[in-house]
Amino acid sequence: MEALIIYSLKSALVLALLYLPYTLMLRRERFFRLNRLTLLTILVLSLVQPLWRVSLPEKVTQMPVVGGTQELVWQTEAVIADDIIFVDEAPAWGWQQWLALIYVAGVAAVLCLRLWQLVQIRQTMRRGCLWRDREEGVTVWCHVGTGAPFSWMRSIYISADDYNQNGRAILLHERAHIACRHSWDILLLVIAEAVQWWNPFVYLLGRSLRDVHEFEADDHVLRQGVALSDYETLLARKALADTAYAFANNFNRSHIMRRIDMMKRPQSHPLMRGKVLYVVPVLLFTLVVTAAPTFEPLIFVDGEEVDRQRVSELQADSISHLTVLKGVSATSIYGQRAKSGAVEIETKAKEEEDFPINDIVFDIAEEMPEFVGGDAALKEYISHHLTYPSIISEYGIQGRMDVSFIVERDGAITNVTAKLNREAGSEADAVITGFHHGDDVQPNGEIVAELLHDWAASAEQLVKDMPRWKPARQNGYAVRAHVCLPIRYRLQ
Repeated sequence: MEALIIYSLKSALVLALLYLPYTLMLRRERFFRLNRLTLLTILVLSLVQPLWRVSLPEKVTQMPVVGGTQELVWQTEAVIADDIIFVDEAPAWGWQQWLALIYVAGVAAVLCLRLWQLVQIRQTMRRGCLWRDREEGVTVWCHVGTGAPFSWMRSIYISADDYNQNGRAILLHERAHIACRHSWDILLLVIAEAVQWWNPFVYLLGRSLRDVHEFEADDHVLRQGVALSDYETLLARKALADTAYAFANNFNRSHIMRRIDMMKRPQSHPLMRGKVLYVVPVLLFTLVVTAAPTFEPLIFVDGEEVDRQRVSELQADSISHLTVLKGVSATSIYGQRAKSGAVEIETKAKEEEDFPINDIVFDIAEEMPEFVGGDAALKEYISHHLTYPSIISEYGIQGRMDVSFIVERDGAITNVTAKLNREAGSEADAVITGFHHGDDVQPNGEIVAELLHDWAASAEQLVKDMPRWKPARQNGYAVRAHVCLPIRYRLQ
């Protein structure tokens, strides 16, 4: 469910970045059809662009602005999504799950509200109808009372008084809404509002879109010969009428003074249409920072790196354990190759119940245990996680610890024991390269024992914290096996 929140955040970012320049550059221009198309394009892009998968040249991602913004987006995703997911464990309900539940509830509430408004419109059309007339595919419903005229899809609602006094102008206005298919725009807007119900910019864009609808319909009325002064008077009179159906195209929709100002405004210069080209660079920028990257996570099956084809061949009942690593949890183990994450899949040992030597620990097997990613990955892991106990650093001790452990059939590490590797021909417990506080006396036996204990504990903890290894195999079966790992401590 966290994926829904991430999608909604990306969708909102795209919408905000594309809409804000529109308010500064195009909102006051008399390019009604172009403005409407621009707003609809913004809505569509905000819904589909977060789903796009693109491949970016490395030079682009290394640009400070692009790289920094991408890092911010990815870090936000990492906060919302858990870094480590154990698929075979019961999921715990954290704040991410509660946030996702609230988000889904908001989506459902918006959709239910709009559905209820549609039902109300249909009932209003049929309730108290004096007469109806169908012409050129448009149905006019004439009602008693003084309700504000409105249209939805191919139906027009108008009161008897309005029809008798100003029927021509009002019907021209509402027919313009129908001819331009403004109701379909509203349905698209509803989808965006449901996805981004928490985002104030989607409601600002909705108001701008409805304004453009009214500007377009007003312009159509004036082009049909209705006098501007008479139409202004009609708008002012109907501004006080009740607007009960905000979901429909209302005659008195939008701020009246804004509509009158737009009708009096001179035609915009044709060259001003070029302002719409702002969408191109902004679109490219949002595409770079929000679209899903094309690089894939690393996938390991029983400790061996495989491709998606190998995963698709696995049977679901053959998987015993699956771990998903993200962010730092992945890169700390596998390095930068795992910056898009890593998936560790462990299968059930082949015919484990029939294997006659389940408890035997092999010293030598056909395939010995291996750190996932190989020796290079093991060295990188040790270099990043190796720590010196403070007492070891004080006495300036260096040497090699041999850590012995067992890699179980599922790759788990058990029976960890560390011991000092004595240098050939040396009887000393450690190679001491310095003295504590400059004293001329070497540490006594009691101190040496304490040093070795802390040293061994540090080495053992390093191995215990390692991720699961690729298990040993004998005759095709996963088996238990001994491993002795040398860890060298050197003072810099």
